[in-house]
Amino acid sequence: MKYFKLIILIIIIVAISLYAFLHKDITKIKGSEAYYTGSESCASCHTKKHQSWQHSMHPKIFKKYTDDSQVVADFDNKPAFVEFDKKDIDVIIGGKWEQVFAREIDGEYYPFPAKWMVLTQNWIPYKTKKWQETPLRKKCDGCHTVGLDVVTGEFKEYGVGCESCHGPASQHIDNKKRLNNIECIICHNSIEEHQQLDKQVDIVRSIKSAVCGQCHSRGVDNQVITHQTEVQFNFPVEYLPGKQLSNSFKPTTPATDKKGNNWWGNGVSKNRHQEYADFAKSGHARSLKNLRIKRTESCGGEPEDKCLKCHSGDYIQAKKYQDKIRGKKENKKEVVLPNIDNAQDGITCVVCHNPHKVGNNPDKAADQCINCHTSNTKTFKNYQQTDQSHTPCPAEKVTCADCHMPKIVKTGGQFSLRSHAFKIIPPEATIKYAMPNSCQNGGCHDDKSTQWAIDEYEKFYGDKNEY
Repeated sequence: MKYFKLIILIIIIVAISLYAFLHKDITKIKGSEAYYTGSESCASCHTKKHQSWQHSMHPKIFKKYTDDSQVVADFDNKPAFVEFDKKDIDVIIGGKWEQVFAREIDGEYYPFPAKWMVLTQNWIPYKTKKWQETPLRKKCDGCHTVGLDVVTGEFKEYGVGCESCHGPASQHIDNKKRLNNIECIICHNSIEEHQQLDKQVDIVRSIKSAVCGQCHSRGVDNQVITHQTEVQFNFPVEYLPGKQLSNSFKPTTPATDKKGNNWWGNGVSKNRHQEYADFAKSGHARSLKNLRIKRTESCGGEPEDKCLKCHSGDYIQAKKYQDKIRGKKENKKEVVLPNIDNAQDGITCVVCHNPHKVGNNPDKAADQCINCHTSNTKTFKNYQQTDQSHTPCPAEKVTCADCHMPKIVKTGGQFSLRSHAFKIIPPEATIKYAMPNSCQNGGCHDDKSTQWAIDEYEKFYGDKNEY
């Protein structure tokens, strides 16, 4: 009898706990502070996106060293200044352009004073005199981990995960579990509550370029952490996806780049991690603003809703989703397309880049340009088909990006990354600023002298110097 009463008591306690969980005050849930759960918690519902993301570079940029397959560096033929071995490694950073190795000392990760250059296949010294001053918590972890606590150095996940772009997911997961618990709804008659939950904004779905810009930017963020001590971080500490970059984050600019390490003399980026700075000043980023101030020569008249297919990132993404679900009976969601009055964003990063996939097919990237720059591409194609001895570039090599997004950004010891300023860099800029130009760094005229390229450029394009 005693055991029977105990069992009944346990059942009652469990039932009360379950009821309390299912009938939490909605406002308290909405007002509670969400926490990071890790990308694995997203996999069961967002399986395809999670699988695709796993094969991208994002989750691989910072990882715990577990086996030799993670190492691309040559440790068998290392020079004398590489004074560490694989057994000394705790974490690995990167692996596509270059690879940095770090060890843990008193709870902090510090880089070893040598790194491997993947493109050139050689070791070079790295922060040899200041490695003690560069704990990854201050320099790297804000962009290479998920859910970093800058005070303790603890984080939820290695690499760039789902919550890096969507924000902490605990509230979203909690709500979805309750929404999908049909058995509980039947007994507890909480349909109205569930309808409120379904409308609740509990996860960030933002196409704003600042989501990418939080890490594809170079700058400093000075924060008072403990005992009124100001600490400098190399990433925006207080940024949350969907917002603008925090006021405390001060991006590097050409004006503050006194040594000229990060910017060319014409104001476009020389160094990596600055794509957002270039993009934010481009016509793409200003496309919606330009449309609204009636700079609509390309559209031929007053701004209309139809112009948004090329001028608004939120319209483009909404239209893609509308086309995707059209005709699917199981999908009852209504997609309302933005109009000229309520559209919020110009062209943003995700219009061209899918953050869940491995990379971009160059042909598909060119198609993105052709979708909107129709008059330019028609002229370009006709020009290639003429009998003239010179065309903008050999037809088998050229893409839009070769001229308008030249490889002038340095990483891995070479100019390997494309500019996001969307400017043609004429050969004259090589003489003036000692920088690569559009005509010779794409493999078209790299066998000719710079002066030859200057003369040919002026012959065919006159004084159209975009730089």
